[in-house]
Parts: sequence; C-alpha cells; structure tokens
Amino acid sequence: MNQHTETKVDIYHYFDYREYLNAVYTVRKQKKSGFSHRLFSHEAGITSPNYLFRVLKGERTLNGDYIEKFCHALHLTGNKKKYFTTLVYFNNETQSSTKERYLQSLLSIRYRRGIHRIDDKKLQFFSKWYYPVIRELAVIIDFRGDFNLLARSCHPRITAQQCENAVSYLLKNGFLEKNKNGTFKRSDPVISSGDEVKSVVLRNYHKQTLNQSIDALNTIAPENRDISSVTLCVSKKTYLAMKKEIQDFRKRLLSMAREDKNPEMVCLAGFQLFPRSRIDLDTGSTHED
Repeated sequence: MNQHTETKVDIYHYFDYREYLNAVYTVRKQKKSGFSHRLFSHEAGITSPNYLFRVLKGERTLNGDYIEKFCHALHLTGNKKKYFTTLVYFNNETQSSTKERYLQSLLSIRYRRGIHRIDDKKLQFFSKWYYPVIRELAVIIDFRGDFNLLARSCHPRITAQQCENAVSYLLKNGFLEKNKNGTFKRSDPVISSGDEVKSVVLRNYHKQTLNQSIDALNTIAPENRDISSVTLCVSKKTYLAMKKEIQDFRKRLLSMAREDKNPEMVCLAGFQLFPRSRIDLDTGSTHED
C-alpha cells in the first residue's frame, strides 16, 4: 500500500487491528480501481487470495509470519510496525494479565507520539477501583491535604499514600480541578465507561467492583444496600430489550447524579445481565450445558 494511504488512516487511533485493516482497505479501494482482497494478498506475498477477507470477517486470526507480511503490504515500519504487531497480540490474547501488558505498551507508544487522548485517560481512570471514588470524595470532603481523612472516608479503606497518588493523578489528567481556596471540583460531573466494556482495563475494573459487591453482603447493613438477582426465561428479542432497558436506566441514574446540587456521599450502582444457558445466536434456541 502506498504512503498516501497511510496518511489517511492513522494506525495510532486504533485499538482493534481488524478495524484498522478495514479502514485502510476501504480507503485503498476508493483510490484504486480494481483493488481487491486478492490484490492485497499478492502484495503481502500470501498465497491465499481471500486471507484478508477472512481476517476482516473474523474467520481467521492474524498471527505468526502473516503479521510481517501484512506490515510489508501496509508499508509499516519503525514504531508503526511495532504498534501494529503489538495491536495484533493485544487483540488475540485471552489471558487478562498479558493483555494488560500489551495495552500498556500500546498506550506508551501513543503517548510518545504525542497522542494522549481522553480515551487513554479513561482507560487509566478505570485501572484502579478507587480512582472514581476519590474523585467524588475529594469534592464533598474538605480534607485540606489530610489524605488520612480522605482514606478513612473511603469504603473499602485504602491508604493515605494511595489517596495522595490518586488525587495527583486526577489533577494531572484533568479529572479534578483545584479551587483557589484549596477545595476541589470535578471537571465533568459524571464519567461513564459506556454501554459496552471494550477494554481489558475496564473489564478488570468491573471485576473489582463485583468482588466488592460480594464483600458488601457482609460489611454493609441490609438497610443501606440493595443487592438482588432474578433468573428469567426469555426470548432472544426480550433479552436484548432487557439489555437496552438496563442501559437506559443507567443513563437516567447518571442524569440524576449530574443534576444533584447537594451531593453528600459516593455510591456504586451495578447491573449485570448475562446468559445462564447457551444461546444459538441464529435461532435464539437454548442448549443444555
């Protein structure tokens, strides 16, 4: 692929190599009449004419020597080649801890390139469960540099050093702002991770909060919490409608928090909806485990 194509599709803006490949393919096809998956395979030195097509469809996983071949066809060298290679490993990895390391490598490359977007900040924001909590507590508690006081107000309890590090991170990355009188304010009242968890960092964050919900059964009085679950038998259509209902309800809660002019406490609202039986995505029928 030519250098002009590369300038149109910036690889550093992608966290999914298939999305990047699809964007490049689309641009190339628009600019060159007759461009096809077969031609790309020829440029990459790949004997299978439909290999790119199968990768884009998710039928094949890019790995091994094919990564090098794709880099050659895409004219990726230096940091761009490193980013693409790491991106492939990141997307293919299933082990959470290893996937986390690949993600940090991607963010590091982006940061060195001067690409440090709010999306990157959000990934770090959700890397520790207490970052969102401290962000809220710092606004409603006038702790005046007393990080022990801030730590004692956090549930579960964290250390004063963790509080200090969290406040420093939140200030540096624009999640908190310091007023002239020494108090703090939020740069934006509400931050949400979005409807779908698309990052290993966010998945880890949700794992932490789920574990804390388990602890809450023993540490928080029933009158101060609401934890319940129900098992239902529904169609695929109803299941998807329920998912949408939860997403809409969560947004209503965010709106209520945004409009609250007198916040006094920090709370966590968690919602889980997932299958308890196998689902045929084509027919919606279920199967025994």
